[in-house]
Amino acid sequence: MGTREKIIDKVLGFIPDGRIRVEAANRSEKGNGKTKSEEIKRASTLFTAKTLKDWKNAIALATDPENPEFLFLDELYQNLTLDAHTMSVIETRVHRVLRSKFVFVNESGDEVPEVRSLFERPWFEQFLKEALMSKFTGVKLLEIFHVDENLELMKTLSIPMAHFNTKKGIILKEPGDENGWDYRSGLLEKFYLQVGENSELGMLAEIAPLILAKKLAMGSWLDYIEKFGIPPRFVTTDNPLEGRQQELLEMMIEMINNHVAVLKKGETIEIGDIPGTDAHKVFDEMLKRLNSEISKRILGQDGTSDNKDASGTYGSIKVLQEVANDRHESDKLFAQYLINKQLLPRLISLSSFYAPLANLSFDWDETEEMEKGVMIDKAVALTQAGFVLDKDVLAEKTGMPIIDFKSPGENTPPVEDPKKKKLKPTQKQ
Repeated sequence: MGTREKIIDKVLGFIPDGRIRVEAANRSEKGNGKTKSEEIKRASTLFTAKTLKDWKNAIALATDPENPEFLFLDELYQNLTLDAHTMSVIETRVHRVLRSKFVFVNESGDEVPEVRSLFERPWFEQFLKEALMSKFTGVKLLEIFHVDENLELMKTLSIPMAHFNTKKGIILKEPGDENGWDYRSGLLEKFYLQVGENSELGMLAEIAPLILAKKLAMGSWLDYIEKFGIPPRFVTTDNPLEGRQQELLEMMIEMINNHVAVLKKGETIEIGDIPGTDAHKVFDEMLKRLNSEISKRILGQDGTSDNKDASGTYGSIKVLQEVANDRHESDKLFAQYLINKQLLPRLISLSSFYAPLANLSFDWDETEEMEKGVMIDKAVALTQAGFVLDKDVLAEKTGMPIIDFKSPGENTPPVEDPKKKKLKPTQKQ
């Protein structure tokens, strides 16, 4: 072995295994030190009107059993997610999971709180958000690759749907390529995580006709406003000269902004009538119905997302809450299985920084959070009833410093206020 090889071996001995694996993956497949998310060739996003025919074609191409193509489905979903109501109800489910508390437990079921800080990072929120969005936008491919000098993961990236082929398990440099980088085996396997089944298209594939119908209704409403929102105006004149008629035409056009006209004898202006039917209700009611159907499909009900009378009975409100909780628990289980079965093994393999996660499991913290004011009231009631509470735990939960406990019947001698002046007794004369 030459001197150069000896120096390389000695240097490699000081480099953590995780850093070596990341660098090896970076240089694989002629990567030139770039990750695959950086190597793919991206194009500008062009928003064009979509129709039911576009929906049918996108579904057909994405479900091709031989060679699925997701480019047109990706473009369709980008268009559908512009709908504010749809994204609002989707985020209602996603954000509720993001705000849920979690814990890590060992094989005995005991909590290991010191490792939780490893996941209180932006990359984990990105991971959870992208994973949960797969329920609505279909199969996703996540890249967990970029680490800092401490080998801690910095961010989670999502490979665009058009740039991977789930049938072949490859990342495509350009949409439609026949060949690409294998993400299911070899050096890249540990850094790419597929969320969802190969042919999973997500909930947007089902509600796309509703969203497209909503866009059509909005466009028709705008057309109606443009045509009938401003009453028509007519001018009559006795002047037969073509030049004067042209002047009157230009005058009427300018009146849209100026509302001023100069007329001669024998010339009059008439304002036409707006259609008497309450046509806006046709469009408004249709939009409300479509929003209601979208809410029911995503949330299971529309009582918490649409403008409805809030004075429902206790029973109906409870049913709505139970429906929302069912979907919330389902979303949490989905995320929990994904983290334990796929994310944790990859993190441990990615870097020695995550070695403390060995033999641990991710779980959701189901303990109820009690408001501090309610907790203090209950603590006072329990203390007065004779119960002895752990002052350290109570101080931590309430945020109030507690020095000691005192029995309710225990008397405390009065403390003299040094600032209070004593009055001298009145002397009798």
